[in-house]
Amino acid sequence: MKMARASEQDLKCAQNVASFLESLIKGYLPDCITEDEDSIEWLDLDDHDQCKKVLEKLIEVAEQGSMFRVTWGMTVVLDPRNELLDPAADTLELHPVLRQLWNNTAMTP
Repeated sequence: MKMARASEQDLKCAQNVASFLESLIKGYLPDCITEDEDSIEWLDLDDHDQCKKVLEKLIEVAEQGSMFRVTWGMTVVLDPRNELLDPAADTLELHPVLRQLWNNTAMTP
């Protein structure tokens, strides 16, 4: 399966959205929302104005690129039918077929 490569902007967007969500999961507002970047402002899910502000900023951050292209691209790379990465490995390793081809090519004079 083929798909368009994620751009640097898409990757940066994905990292920014992931960082944004990580802050929320930990219970505080991301730095890009707080008044003072040196202090922590806690997330209050009962504060409707704060939640609106968080959602508006999350949408703004997510609009800076294509999260879909990044996540779908990784899905394509990981698809075992494409034989790009070793489906048995816990890390990103070449598929055994590609590793063998690499090794055979590297040995050829």
